[in-house]
Amino acid sequence: MTERLTPERFQALADAYGSVVARWPEVHREAAQRMATEPAARAILTEASLLDQTLDTWRVAAPAAALRNRILTAAPVRTRHFAVRSRLWWSGLGVAAALAGAVAGSAAVAMVAPTDISGGATSFGDVTGVES
Repeated sequence: MTERLTPERFQALADAYGSVVARWPEVHREAAQRMATEPAARAILTEASLLDQTLDTWRVAAPAAALRNRILTAAPVRTRHFAVRSRLWWSGLGVAAALAGAVAGSAAVAMVAPTDISGGATSFGDVTGVES
């Protein structure tokens, strides 16, 4: 799909993506290559090429060691203290004890349940209302 380019849009694309039309969005490439044969468009691409070259050669100096050290000393340090770890262990121990109590209680009820369930007898007594 191609899109009709105006000189203003061509300038905006050159400003955004540089002088190499192959880096431009695909929908604009074909129209841009046709337009690049015109003198005004060639001038725009030449100007963009100069900016591309300037940006390609630009280098940022490494930060000073003092700045690096200030940043590292000011950075927060994540540490886990003994108190935090011990709270986690105690809460885990509490959960384990609660689960052990639930298992022990279930086992006790299973062992105490009556084996003879005839006549309406349950672990809560006779539910039929008839005494034997």
